[in-house]
Amino acid sequence: MKRIVSISDCSELDAYKGDWTRLSEAEPYFVPDLGLLQRDLRVSGNKFRLLAVRENSQTKALACFIYYDTIKRFEFATRKLFELSAREVSLYGSCVLGQPDEETIRELFRLAFEGLNFDLINAGEILVDSPLYRVLTSFSGLAAWRLTRKQELRWLVRLPDTFDSYMSSLRPTAKTRVLRDVRKFEREQPEYRLMCRAEDVDVFLREAELVSRRTYQWQLGYGVNNDAQFREHLLWLARNGLFRGYIVSLDGKSCAFGWGEMNRRTFIFRATGYDPQYRVLSPGTALIMHMIRDLIDNTTCEMFDFGAGSEDGYKSRLGTISLPCARMAAAPIYRPYPMLLAGLDLSVNLTKNSIMKMMETVAASSILRRRLKSVLRPLGVSSY
Repeated sequence: MKRIVSISDCSELDAYKGDWTRLSEAEPYFVPDLGLLQRDLRVSGNKFRLLAVRENSQTKALACFIYYDTIKRFEFATRKLFELSAREVSLYGSCVLGQPDEETIRELFRLAFEGLNFDLINAGEILVDSPLYRVLTSFSGLAAWRLTRKQELRWLVRLPDTFDSYMSSLRPTAKTRVLRDVRKFEREQPEYRLMCRAEDVDVFLREAELVSRRTYQWQLGYGVNNDAQFREHLLWLARNGLFRGYIVSLDGKSCAFGWGEMNRRTFIFRATGYDPQYRVLSPGTALIMHMIRDLIDNTTCEMFDFGAGSEDGYKSRLGTISLPCARMAAAPIYRPYPMLLAGLDLSVNLTKNSIMKMMETVAASSILRRRLKSVLRPLGVSSY
C-alpha cells in the first residue's frame, strides 16, 4: 500500500539519507547531497518539508521543499531596477527522485503547498517534457514561466574508462580544436594542483579569488569570493569527500582555477575562471580537459555534469550528452501580490527578449552575431 510521509524536523533527515543517495544514482544528472541541505537548514533555520512516497516498507520517491523569505531582485543588463520581498518555495535539487508518475508528483505538490501563503515557487533547472515539468506547467492554481529567453540544454559527459576514449567521442571539429588548445597551453609547462581536503580550502580560495578578481565576471558580481559563508560551504564539502578544486599556475603565478562538487557517481562543474592576460593560451579549455582526465584516472566518477548551456558554447563542444531543460518559476494565480511579482518578471524578460531579437536580426551573419554577443556579454545582456 502506498502512503506519503511528511518530514519537517531536521534531525529526522538522517533516516532518509540512504534513500536519497540510492534514488539520486538513478537520475541522469547531478543531485546535491541531503547532508548538505541538513547543514544549511540548521544554519539558516528555514522551514522545509521532505515528502517520501513509501510502498511495502520501501521509499519509492522523495521530494524536498524549502520555505523562506527572500528578496526578489529585478535587473536589466546587470543593473538593478528594484527589489521586492517575497515568500518563496524552493524545490531542492530541482528534482523529484525515484522518477514517479505525474499523478504522484501532483500529490506531492499538493501536500507541499497545503496551508501555505507563499508568493513564488523556484523550481530551478528541470528537464523539459519530464513528468515534473508537465505537472508544474499544468498544476491547478499556478502560473508557471521560464526564466530564460531560450530553451537551454544540460550538457553531460558519460565518463569512459580512458581519457583517449573520451577524446574519441568528441565531434572531429571539436576534437581538433581541443587538442590544438591543450597543446598550446601545455607548451608553457603549467603546474596543476588538485585540492580536495579540508586543509586545502583556504589555499584554494585565496588563489581562486586572486584570479577571479581579474575576470569580467567579478565586475558583474560573480566569481569566487573568499568569504566566511563560502569557506564554510567548501569546508563541509571537503570534510565529506565531495569537494574537488584545481589551481593552474604558470611560472609560479596562479592563472586559472576550477572547482566542482561530487556525489557517488556524478561530478558537477561549478565554476572556472582564468586571468584574461592568458586568454590566447586557452587556459580554460586546458583546465577542463585536465579535470576530466583526473576524474577518469583517479576517481570512480561516472558522469561529468556541465549544467545548462547554449548550443554553440564550450559546453556543447566538450559535452557528449544533451538534455533539453529550462529554469522555471511559478506563482499562485489567486492572490494579487504573487501575480504582481510574476507580471513584473515577465515584463522585464519580455523587454530583454525584444532587445536580443532585434540584435539578432541586425546581426544576420553568424560571425557578426558572435562578435556582438561578446561585446554585450560584459553587460549581462547576451547571457540571458
